[in-house]
Amino acid sequence: MTKYNKNSQISVILKSGVYVMVQKIPSNPSPTHAMHLPFPAEKIMQQLKRIMDSDEFHATESQRKLLDYVVCKTIAGESDQIKGYTIATQLFCRKEDFDLNTDPIVSIHANKLRRAMERYYLVAGQKDPIRIDIPKGTYVPVFSKFSTENTPVAVHERITPEATMEYPWPTVLVKPFKNLTGDAGNDHFGIGLATELSIALSRYQDIRVMMYGPEGESRRVSDNHARFIMEGSVRRDDTKIYVHIQLIDSASNIQIFGESSGIESDPSQVMAFLDEMIEKIATAVAGEHGAISRVMSEDLMSKPPIELTTYEAILKYYEYDRVLTPETYLAALEALTHASEKEPDCGQVWTKLSRLHADNIVQEYFDTDITLDHVLAFATKGVLLNPDNQRARMILAAIRMFRDEIPAALAEVEKALALNPGSLFFLDVIGYILTLLGEWERGPMLIKKAMSLNPYYHNYVHYSLWLDLYRKKEYEKAYHESMQLAFHGNFWEPLVRGAALGQLGRIEEGKRAADDLLMYKADFRKKGRKLIKYFIKFDDIVEHVIDGLNKVGINVD
Repeated sequence: MTKYNKNSQISVILKSGVYVMVQKIPSNPSPTHAMHLPFPAEKIMQQLKRIMDSDEFHATESQRKLLDYVVCKTIAGESDQIKGYTIATQLFCRKEDFDLNTDPIVSIHANKLRRAMERYYLVAGQKDPIRIDIPKGTYVPVFSKFSTENTPVAVHERITPEATMEYPWPTVLVKPFKNLTGDAGNDHFGIGLATELSIALSRYQDIRVMMYGPEGESRRVSDNHARFIMEGSVRRDDTKIYVHIQLIDSASNIQIFGESSGIESDPSQVMAFLDEMIEKIATAVAGEHGAISRVMSEDLMSKPPIELTTYEAILKYYEYDRVLTPETYLAALEALTHASEKEPDCGQVWTKLSRLHADNIVQEYFDTDITLDHVLAFATKGVLLNPDNQRARMILAAIRMFRDEIPAALAEVEKALALNPGSLFFLDVIGYILTLLGEWERGPMLIKKAMSLNPYYHNYVHYSLWLDLYRKKEYEKAYHESMQLAFHGNFWEPLVRGAALGQLGRIEEGKRAADDLLMYKADFRKKGRKLIKYFIKFDDIVEHVIDGLNKVGINVD
């Protein structure tokens, strides 16, 4: 059944009880349109229908509408009209005053659609003749030949073996997990685990993920030129299912990560257990402090910044994030500055540069001509180039907070959370920013949840937990949180310790903290109020902290 207006380019088709918006395709696309399509329009539409009809295409109605819209627009030669604003107003019924910066509906649906497409091609579409992708940073689809040979399927980006040899970003090949249960009927379990893990890994944009199809086992791993190989096995006994996973560095043939877990084979528990395990492994392997970045960092010791690839420059940033010293800061800043000149369209570079410059401003490491206006421009560019990246959104939120743009900062945090609410890697950071912005219940709750699930959580989140306890005058607990911080060489660790000790009346201990603070920041008495207000947005709490410091001998102007 079809409803349409004869003057409209949009028809609405009733399918399975749901109306789906479809753009009508010209019966005779112009030669210009045709020459830019790698396949006949009807073949592309057949592939679109194949995807839409599949039970393995786990997309919502809105995401299906989005896929149909962008494919049909492209075939019709109107790809230049595929913009976030156009999609929001034509497809998602947003009004003409729609603002992409405050309403992320398009980027959220596009991100979820990409994941649904990835899953479809991994699970059901391995023999399809055409692959449809919507690359990050755009909503315009691309159409490519989908090989039917026994070659790995690229999850994050399609890479030929020749290109992979010199590809500057690390590549992980995920093999189907071996079925050691003794029952061939359980083969799907290992394949499904590998598929879900591939999708989880592919969300980390610093790496590229490939996966064998079930028949790909006949190929040698060395034929695929992947630096890292992930493999595993599944076995079970009468009461439990056991999963073992390992990551091999093919350059050294050494296992760099391993995980073994067992769970009662109660169907009601298995899926929740596996979801949690997959998120933990993805974070431990592909996170910015994960196994891959640690191994790759070892190769950088003797390389000058100007010779670093973009990924290697990003690794310098991760080193700074792990070890906050002037040396690691300057190395990361120099490397990323060169990367921004070599690869100016890389959103990650601008996002990380914005964080480095922001840190310099709010911590006053070195004199600089860069202002928070410049930093905001860098962070905004990072988000525009990479709108579905949680880190980009969180750094933009932090910078807006430093600029006292509290509603805008909260809006960015909410966008980041909506992109991946289950992200173990960024859940603690989201909770950290929310707490600083005054979400006193939700912020600490998210931090504690992340800490319980992820041993690699960001240490600085203890600061916001300290702030919440200090404002409630729970000084003993606040002092305990201050002792969890590992900001060696930074004035904030003795600041929060000293303020708590001052309120506890432990003055001699507090004076030692005050000495440490002034050693790191000699002019703190003059500049302390300004520095504190970058991170504490409530005047009564600012005065409360200054009162604690006064009691241990630091009289802030």
